[in-house]
Amino acid sequence: MYNNIKEVCPLTSNTTRVCSSTSVDASVGVSKIVFTHMKPNAVILVNKNKVFDAIAAAALVHMPIDASILFTDGNRLSKETLIEIRRLCPKGYKGIHVILVGNISNNIAIELNHYGLKTYGISGRNSYETACKIPSIRKDFENILIVSGENFSEGIMTPYWSAHHGDPILYVKKDSIPHCTIESIKKMHDINVYIVGSSKTISKAVEEDLGKLDNIKNLTRIDGENPYEIAVNFAKYKNPKTEFGWGRNYVDGHAFTFGTLSHPMDTLAGMLFAHMGKHTPLLLIGDNAVPPVVQKYIKSIKPIPPKDMPRPPFMHGFIIGDTAHITYTSQVKIEEILSTDHEMMEMNNMSNMSHHVNEAENLSHSKITCRFCDITDIFD
Repeated sequence: MYNNIKEVCPLTSNTTRVCSSTSVDASVGVSKIVFTHMKPNAVILVNKNKVFDAIAAAALVHMPIDASILFTDGNRLSKETLIEIRRLCPKGYKGIHVILVGNISNNIAIELNHYGLKTYGISGRNSYETACKIPSIRKDFENILIVSGENFSEGIMTPYWSAHHGDPILYVKKDSIPHCTIESIKKMHDINVYIVGSSKTISKAVEEDLGKLDNIKNLTRIDGENPYEIAVNFAKYKNPKTEFGWGRNYVDGHAFTFGTLSHPMDTLAGMLFAHMGKHTPLLLIGDNAVPPVVQKYIKSIKPIPPKDMPRPPFMHGFIIGDTAHITYTSQVKIEEILSTDHEMMEMNNMSNMSHHVNEAENLSHSKITCRFCDITDIFD
């Protein structure tokens, strides 16, 4: 049994893998890591099949609600989710224990009420309208994020910032802005708007239409050639005037969560790591590869270890899913690019190359003649 666990959930020095085979298990696993010694005020509950509901719900995770976020079947409460809610025993936010966001059956609210948990639902006719209801609940914010409501790939990194900072997320279509999004923005005073995504998912025309709104103080787009580059650019970005953005563009010990586009709900479960603990931005990888843009970025901000021995600050990475979702090959690559030991060993290898050559010559004349010798041979 232990060997099976090691195979699907391997360990490395600088990574923590949330070993899960489903998005429900992923959300529970992350929740258990984040809320070990503290209780959240509430739990955010989202249908496991509704990516855009999960993205919109992220702003509710932040203070003052201070919530865990869990996934469930849409028509019934998943057993694993119920067990975790009862373990968390949320304290209550304005008397509410569980906030149901988006397309979730009322049967789930009834079941939660049966266990003495007070519920509150936030939903519209679609994900656009559900997202438009979040700002009126958040209230205290100065920035909003605009992402595609049709293609999640270029905006899936935004919930991490939203959970970290509390800035709401609203949706647009590629070539138009839904009525509820426009009306929601118009209610805001001197708001900073950040479009996340390229013109492939949000057109220049939509950007221009947003720029015509009088109450928008600052309008900025964060984009890139593909979702992997956009995630890197978002992690780097910082507006010093508005305090928007991670600003992870300097050499230091940094932590990130690594997720894939092929398992978006698993990736979204990791947003709690942006809210508490190491406060991680999201970087996107493939199921079996780490894109060059991600490798280059991490290496550019990783501390250079001293020659004598590694010392803080160190890097860390959270990986969401078992090896069926993200292979061990990818994990090893992440470990390699995060590790300061790797660089130190390379430096030592180069500086001591001549010593190793001499040592090898000496060993060639010793009694060690086989490749896999017994350790006692060395001391004969």
